[in-house]
Amino acid sequence: MGAGFSGGKVLFGNAQFSGGTVSFMGAGFSGGEVGFRRAKFSGGIVSFMGATFSGGTVSFMGARFSGGEVGFVHAKFSGGEVWFESEFTGGKVGFMGARFSGGTVDFSDAIDWSHPPEFNWDGMPPSAVKLPTRDAEAHTQSQ
Repeated sequence: MGAGFSGGKVLFGNAQFSGGTVSFMGAGFSGGEVGFRRAKFSGGIVSFMGATFSGGTVSFMGARFSGGEVGFVHAKFSGGEVWFESEFTGGKVGFMGARFSGGTVDFSDAIDWSHPPEFNWDGMPPSAVKLPTRDAEAHTQSQ
């Protein structure tokens, strides 16, 4: 809880989150590189509640969200880059109450978007958020 990632490289590659609870609650990502490359989220709860993304790079490249719950509730994205070149096929991934005021949160190269994350903004996504083109088009058409 409240861990700080402010430089260097921290890798959770191939990690399997399949039960129990893992908390990155209140963590600060302000520099360096944090990677969840090919991590599997298939059960349990992983919380990024209140985490702050203000610099550096956080990558979920090749990650699979197929079960369980992953929450970015009230997370703050104000700088840096967060990449979700991931598979969203099940479970619950939520960004309820998250604030996007800078940097980039990029879902545009999602591998599978059949069960997308939940967001609670009104209208179009904030400018810091890039959705897959097909989802952005569908969202625009539903307005």
